[in-house]
Amino acid sequence: MGWENFSSLIPEIRNPIRRLSFNERLKWTGIGLFLYFLLSNIPLYGLSLAAVDQFQSIRAIMAGSFGSVITLGIGPIVTASIILQLLSGAEIIPIDRSTPEGKKKYDSLEKLMVVFIALLEAAIYVFMGGLPAATPALSNKLFIMLQLFAGTFFLILLDQICSRWGFISGISLFIAAGVSEGIVTGIFNPMANPQNPGVPAGRLFAAISYLMGGDPSAAMTIILPVIFTVVIFLMTVYASGIKIEIPLAFARVRGAVTRWPLSLFYTSNIPVIFTAALIANIGMLTKFLSGRGLSFFGVFDSAGNAIGGLALFLSPPRDLIYYLIFNPIQFFQGVFSGGAYLIMIARALVYMLAMIGGSVMFARFWVVTSNMTSRDVAKQIQGGGFGIPGFRRDPRILTKVLDRYIPFLTDLGAVAVGILAATADFTNALSRGTGILLSVMIIYKLYETVVQQYAMDMNPAIRKFLKGGN
Repeated sequence: MGWENFSSLIPEIRNPIRRLSFNERLKWTGIGLFLYFLLSNIPLYGLSLAAVDQFQSIRAIMAGSFGSVITLGIGPIVTASIILQLLSGAEIIPIDRSTPEGKKKYDSLEKLMVVFIALLEAAIYVFMGGLPAATPALSNKLFIMLQLFAGTFFLILLDQICSRWGFISGISLFIAAGVSEGIVTGIFNPMANPQNPGVPAGRLFAAISYLMGGDPSAAMTIILPVIFTVVIFLMTVYASGIKIEIPLAFARVRGAVTRWPLSLFYTSNIPVIFTAALIANIGMLTKFLSGRGLSFFGVFDSAGNAIGGLALFLSPPRDLIYYLIFNPIQFFQGVFSGGAYLIMIARALVYMLAMIGGSVMFARFWVVTSNMTSRDVAKQIQGGGFGIPGFRRDPRILTKVLDRYIPFLTDLGAVAVGILAATADFTNALSRGTGILLSVMIIYKLYETVVQQYAMDMNPAIRKFLKGGN
């Protein structure tokens, strides 16, 4: 039995056989989101009560919930995509996704890869101490592994439901949902802080508490991450709206014109998701190597934070912007005298270069494997009966015109999103800067998709709200 035949044995969600209305897609998106939160609240049976989340800093990006059946989150799905992107981009796996046969082969291989990586990550977590079992019995460890695999498999099905029957991919939806939940609870949680029972856990209520207690300095410090979160939100929305619009004319109807938008973030949030996932996987590997005595790759404290080794330079200095704004003199004096501040600058540079380099690499791969090159877009334009005014309706001519924009926007957008993501991670914002960036981009993309493709199907009240009352 070939690997394609074996892949066909793995259950999957079928594609709809007709165009779905706005209400139908809204229903299935809501169902997928509800089931995701339901899975995130199903605890792992047999897990030790002393288990500590060693990957809390990347949990939101992986859309996982520690201690639940979806602890692995979308990690196996994204990791499989990264590996196949690299292998297909390097032509180690020569699969042409532009053909139906090639796309089918690629999807089959991706399904097998996700299953394999889910089993591998589950085994690594359980047998290397990331998710310690309550008892050392092998059967208990294998049962935890089975629960993790089952949770990941259900996430795969939910991703397919949201991608095929909803508005956007489940991966994007789950990232946005997890980050949004963290932001809302981080700001508005009225419950007492476990580390400081006299102060609410939510930053807004904690700031009010400090103000009423006559400590405005503490109030400002605790509310600052909320301000940074809002700034990141506004910067991302602004950058997402930057685009070039290429004028098009309909060949069969004189005077019929439209525009083909090319966004600054041409490949959307895909490059930064892959880059963040790659860095997260490297961090995961260095932690497990550190636990086996290989401290060169990373040294970690009891909370799982990198304090030495190569892993330190792949973790962002989250207080960098805070020091630059409130203690610039002390900060630069510390930089010139060496020590911790100089290391912080080095970490920031290495991390930013890693985010930029990874984003550019994955953006280029994504453009090729997702049929977004100039040649592919030229075929789409001509297939729709359109042409660029002043140019002959020839795919080769259209390709040359689009070559002025698409390769440039692919690299520029990847650099911009890499810089924005890295800078966001330096602010100590709620959740994690990259997670906030991804969430805003996902929600903005969802808004554009809904307004452009389903405006006529919407309830009038919803349509009026989304279009700003127009």
